[in-house]
Formats: sequence, C-alpha cells, structure tokens
Amino acid sequence: MMGWRNKNDIALVNQQLFNVYFSRGRLDRLGAYLCTNNVPANFIVSGGSHPDERYEPLYQFLDTFIGRYPMIVIHNSDVHMEAIVGQAWQEAGVSEASPLWIVDQRRAEFEPFFGMNEIQVVSTMRQLANKLNYTVTPRFERVIRAHILILKELEIPISLSGFNYLCQFQDMGEFYDNILSLPCGEATGRRIWADLGADSEDSNNQFDLFRTVISNLAGNAAQSGWSTENRVAGINCLEAIRQNATLLLAVNDLYTELLLPYLVEELKSNAQRPFILLIDGVRINDEHLLEYLRRTNSGCHCGIISENIVDVISGDDSDFLRFTEKMNCFIFFKHGTGKTAISLSEIIGRYDYTKVEASQGTARGFFNILPRDRHEDIRFSTENRYRVMPEEITGLKPGQAIVFDATTDQIIHFN
Repeated sequence: MMGWRNKNDIALVNQQLFNVYFSRGRLDRLGAYLCTNNVPANFIVSGGSHPDERYEPLYQFLDTFIGRYPMIVIHNSDVHMEAIVGQAWQEAGVSEASPLWIVDQRRAEFEPFFGMNEIQVVSTMRQLANKLNYTVTPRFERVIRAHILILKELEIPISLSGFNYLCQFQDMGEFYDNILSLPCGEATGRRIWADLGADSEDSNNQFDLFRTVISNLAGNAAQSGWSTENRVAGINCLEAIRQNATLLLAVNDLYTELLLPYLVEELKSNAQRPFILLIDGVRINDEHLLEYLRRTNSGCHCGIISENIVDVISGDDSDFLRFTEKMNCFIFFKHGTGKTAISLSEIIGRYDYTKVEASQGTARGFFNILPRDRHEDIRFSTENRYRVMPEEITGLKPGQAIVFDATTDQIIHFN
C-alpha cells in the first residue's frame, strides 16, 4: 500500500505545484473566466463536439460588457452569433447609448473610409497598395488628396462609395470637363487635374494605382456589406467605436485579401479608446492584423472564437505562439486532430513531472526454502512533459472543456 499511497501523494503534489484544478457546472459558467475583475479578457475559445458549445462562454461576457464598451463582431455570416449578440443587446436595454448595427449583404450599410481624415486615408491607401505589391511613389499622395478635394467640392463625404463613383469615369475627356466645372472654379480645377496625373504615360502611373486599389477593395467589400449603388452609408468600425455602438459585420472569408488589411488601418485610426473586438470563424491570414492584435496599447480587447484556432491563424508555429502571448484566457473544447492538440498543449506549457515507481521483492536466506525479508523499492524520477497532454484535449467529451488562465497560470478541467 505504501507504493500506491506515494503515487497518489505525488499526483496531488504535481497538481498543486502546477496549478491544476477541477470544476463542474453548466458551460455558460465558463464566461466568468472571460470577465475577470469586471474587465474584458483577451481570449480564445476553440473546438467543440458541437458548434453551440463554443458560444456558451459568450453569454455572460456579452451580458457584462455590451453597452459598456463599443463592440465589433466580425463573423463569417454566423446566424448563431448574430442571434446571441442581438439578444444580449436587447436585454441590456442600451438602445440609445449603444446602437446595434447589423451589416451583411442584405443590410449593406458598411462604408470604408467614412469618418477618416485625409492623413488616415492616405496612410490606409498606401498600405493597401503595398499589399497588392505595387510601387508607391510620392505622387500617390497627391493623387489621393486630389480625389478627396473633388469629393469635397461635390459635397460627398470621404468614403469608398465616393471614391468608387469617381473611378467609374472611363472617358478622361468627360472626367476633365467635369473637374473644370467644379464649384471651385476652372483654375483650381486645372490644378486638381494636374495632381491627378490621369494623362501620365509613366509605367508607375499613380492615378491608375489609385483606381486599382479602389477597385480591389470595392470587390472585397461588396461581399461583406458594402453597397455598390453609389450611396454613402455611415457605418464602419471607426464609427462604431466613436458612437459606442455594437457592430455585427458579416465577412465572406473568401474575399478578405484587401478587406482585412483595410480593417486594420481603420482600427488603428481609433484614438486608443477601449473597445471589444470579437472575431468568429474568420481566418486571420493577414500579418498586419496579427501584429495589430498583438499590440498592448491599442485599446483593443480581443476575443477569437473558432472551430480550430490553429487553422485560423496562418504562419508557422512560432507565429501562432507569439500571437497567443497576448491572450489572458483560453477555453479548449474537444479537437479531433493530434497535431492541433499538440499546438494547444504548447500554449499551456511544460513542467517537470515527478514520477514514482514502486517494486516489491523478497529475499531467501541461505538454504531456506520459504521467502523472508520482504522489501519494497520506491524510485522517483522527473519527466519534462506537457501540463495538459494532447490526448487530454482530443479525449474531451461533449460538455467538457479545459481552461487555461494565463494571468494566474491556472489550469481548470471543467466537468
């Protein structure tokens, strides 16, 4: 019995030494781990035998923070996410203080660039042009500012809809005549035309680059709640933060090559006001978005909900681990693949696990037939192993989860 007692004692010591705990209850109780000290955690919820499991921890999180913080939910047309956010917003009763904006292809109210100043627009356009691997010259800024000036003369707000309208002019003679007839007068119109450089034969024509950027962004945005009908809507992430709104933005995951880099620039335009960003089922395959989410001074409290967080974040294992360093809390449900489970175990880390092995033996005296001098050998050894083994993650049953609180370094086996 001594050997078994020591094994149990050592197992208990291992659990206590490395903050392993056990808890039971309904899955919605997991939301408490996302609301520590009434402050929104940066978190990841991943896996699940059934998609509904992933949303259970969000109920308490949404109830606690909706209306208190501007909230942006970027999701892959997930009706379940829309339903629970809408329900939480309705129950919070914050309609005037925090409007609810639901944007998708049926409710196309998304408007890129709306509310940005000229400097922010120039910076954003440069980033998008670089993303498309085009050569950006100093003249590009003059082209952008000329388009902005035309919109001002036409009393059209700075917006993707406005820029796209200007890009629809294919007859340069007609475009020239329209610019010269602007309210600013013919002399100013000629200066605007010169800044546009529309008749330049340069191989790096920045006017053409401007139109290429707008065309590509419009193509992406049209799949994610932007209207092509030449009307300026007033909803985007920047406006949601300014107006303390709750914004649900449905994104088509197949059309994000330029949309995600744009959204990063939009969020960066926020003056560090605290807000919550939830990303549900959208592949984070843009290096600028990953870098932004890793920042600690942006005001962004980030939560990512995914069937498989490892697949969602592109790049190698080191990129994945660097990204997870900002996260305060991880909730893992069942994952079906061992490779993914290993990556999740790496997040939680390793420790020197103490093992005890006992063996029993007897000794016989010289010329004695019957055994005598029974003895027990106990050997202790250490093994560097995962704090949560991959097979524990793949072996989770419906309703079970593993919580890793990175702030307290606690591991909670739930149910």
